Amino acid sequence: MSKIIVLGAGVVGVTSAYFLACAGNEVVVIDKNPDAAMDCSYANGGQLSYSHIETWAARNSLLAMVKAAILPGSFLSVSDFSNKKFWRFVAEFYKNSATEKSLQNSKNLFTLSSYSKEALQQILKEETKLKFDYKKEGILHFYRTQKSFEQATKNAEFSNLLGCETQILNAEECVRKESALVKLFDEKKLVGGIFYPQDASGNSAAFTRSLAQICQKKFGVVFEYNTNVKNILTNYKKITGINSDRGVFTANNYVYALGAGGLRLLSGINVETGIYPVKGHSLSISCDQEFVAPHLAMTDLENKVVYSRLGNVFRVAGTVEFRGSSSQKNPQQISFLKNIVSSSFSEFGNFNQVEEWHGFRPFRPNSLPLVCEVKKYGNLFLNTGHGSLGWTLAAGSGKVLSELVSGKGDQRFSFLEI
Repeated sequence: MSKIIVLGAGVVGVTSAYFLACAGNEVVVIDKNPDAAMDCSYANGGQLSYSHIETWAARNSLLAMVKAAILPGSFLSVSDFSNKKFWRFVAEFYKNSATEKSLQNSKNLFTLSSYSKEALQQILKEETKLKFDYKKEGILHFYRTQKSFEQATKNAEFSNLLGCETQILNAEECVRKESALVKLFDEKKLVGGIFYPQDASGNSAAFTRSLAQICQKKFGVVFEYNTNVKNILTNYKKITGINSDRGVFTANNYVYALGAGGLRLLSGINVETGIYPVKGHSLSISCDQEFVAPHLAMTDLENKVVYSRLGNVFRVAGTVEFRGSSSQKNPQQISFLKNIVSSSFSEFGNFNQVEEWHGFRPFRPNSLPLVCEVKKYGNLFLNTGHGSLGWTLAAGSGKVLSELVSGKGDQRFSFLEI
């Protein structure tokens, strides 16, 4: 049995801890927050988008982002022009927009997302008391313009070849799937949609906290909350400890699962990930029998917005902000989300009870995470860089990570290395 320290108690860190503990390891999780899922896992889009394998750097997505950067009041905001790391990210992002490269990235993403779906089902089979508003009802991608709908249909053909099940729907069929789309239909702003029946949704924060409790009670995982990590200690050959405001924590192996929030720790030991923090915002709108909201999980790719019904909360999440690590809320992007939801649906919950939130997605230029061993240290492993798919890929990434630590790495996932 090995002692392992996991840095980060978000959904990626906790699923990593779970699979490591299942394998018989002694696990300690360190996080600066007072509870699990307090950062990027807290109020994300809630979608388990296993079929959403088009990368952000794909040519059509890239062109949409360029267009959005020019238009005022769009989903995209850029203000980090003086940051060299931003320009390096942009350069690599552009390289990954090449057709052949983009298609390969999508294939790799599908390999991991399919594995993640299986891994989540494994967790649910073993841990029957997990409660997180889980719904296996699929996700509907809807489109407002004929051009974007036709392009999405072509992309769906590629997805079908990989094994994604899709259903192409006209506008009327979309409304039958989700009646709240009748507003766009009546205004002739709904062209059609693609339904992905294999996808799902659920409350990421509720899942993470529930799984953390299982890790503690069933496997004896120790969670060191309210612990600020100062730096990672090394003798240049391996990691020797985690220096924190509560002393030094030591183990045999170490896992970095902090996303964008701890990149300075990796920089301090000269580990480069290519991750850039892309800020996103969300709204959690109260809904009930009086204040009705859509029930079906939906995605509006043209505006980079996702919608999920999580119990009595209607979650609206999206926007893309390149502003470095600035934690300031962007009122314009919050306004964008409020405008897009009120202009898109006939019913959307109680706008007098809305929780606003923002977090940093740890993005890599190819939209693929790093789940790997850091060769220069040997006992340091990464599970980070999931971008907007952290919730979707968490279970699979956690299982891949556990197998790597145990020396049973699967060559199918060699593309997740640095």
